[in-house]
Amino acid sequence: MKEIKEVEINNEIVYLRKTFLGWGVINPIKINGKINWKNLIAGGSWIKLGLILLLVVLITGSIWEYSNTTKIAIECLNQTKLMQIIP
Repeated sequence: MKEIKEVEINNEIVYLRKTFLGWGVINPIKINGKINWKNLIAGGSWIKLGLILLLVVLITGSIWEYSNTTKIAIECLNQTKLMQIIP
């Protein structure tokens, strides 16, 4: 694991890690031996977690709606074929 540097900005500690792309802010799961639940659950930002959950719900809903619509369309086509045969 790369070395993590602590920098204090406006009385708040920011954790930085150097990668091949340069320095980046990270949200460590443990700070001073204590688990930081916000970083563990939300990755450092509740807003980002909410947006990801919203995106997942929208994609799942779209797939569910498409599958139901396809099922209904197939049932309608099967009924019209039966009605053409029966008259």
